[in-house]
Parts: sequence; structure tokens; C-alpha cells
Amino acid sequence: MSVDIRVSMDSLHRLADRIAQLGDMDTRPLMDELGAAVVSQTQRRIDSEKAGPDGTPWEPWSESYAKTRHQGQSLLQSFNYLYESIEHILGISGDHAEVGSNLVYAAAQQYGLDMSVIGTRRRIQIPARPYLGISTENEEDLVALVDDFVDRKLRELQ
Repeated sequence: MSVDIRVSMDSLHRLADRIAQLGDMDTRPLMDELGAAVVSQTQRRIDSEKAGPDGTPWEPWSESYAKTRHQGQSLLQSFNYLYESIEHILGISGDHAEVGSNLVYAAAQQYGLDMSVIGTRRRIQIPARPYLGISTENEEDLVALVDDFVDRKLRELQ
């Protein structure tokens, strides 16, 4: 008795062709989708999580500053200017997306600020409250978006 085994490489060649086609695909829609997702993740961080991408809770307001805040205002949210300014843009080549804010004070919130006001004895200190960045959970969500995108493209190639 003998066993006859035959392997057809045709399906492997077809798979290799499909993978090669993925390398040539337009990634602009994917980058746009990823950029929009990061905007949403960042806004959620500002709106409800109140912690940096690494999970570290933001430092609360100083007692004196907290007394100046009105009902409904919270860390990084008074009139929602920062929250609403978060946006994404695609790189010219379409191979990346950038997420951020164009507000002057956005960097001071992200990195903190410690400076003396010239001509006065006043010192401005704002602790860093990082809102931009990718947490481990965010990364998992983004990887799932990439997987879904590739799956859709592979189905289109069939």
C-alpha cells in the first residue's frame, strides 16, 4: 500500500500575488480611519478618563485655581476649546496621519509649563497633563482597524 501526496503551488502563487497587490494599495483611507480613531481616543481621554496615555491620572488643579472654576468645568475642559480642536491630517504622501491641536496653549497642557512673567514676581506653573499619545488599549484598537482594513482589501482582490 502506498500513499500518493500531491501539492499544488497554484494557490500559494495566488496568495503571493494578492499579498503583492496589498503592498501597492493606497493607504490614505486607512490613515484617515486611524487618524479619526486617535482623535476619538484623545477626546475620550480629555472628556472622561482624565489620565495620560500611560494611565497616570492627571494632577488636579491647585486649590486656588479650583476656586476660579465654574460648575461643569474639569481638567482640560472649561469651554471645550481643546477638546474640539483635536483633529487629524494626512501626510502629503498618505502614508501617515498626524493628530494634534493648533491651540497656542495645547503644548503647555501636554508638556507642562513653568515660567516667570517678565517684569513681575508672578510665576506660571502648569503641570503636564499628557492627552496626546497611544495607550496599550488604544494600540490594540488601532491594530484591529488595520486588520479589518487588510481583510476588506483582500476580499476585494478575490
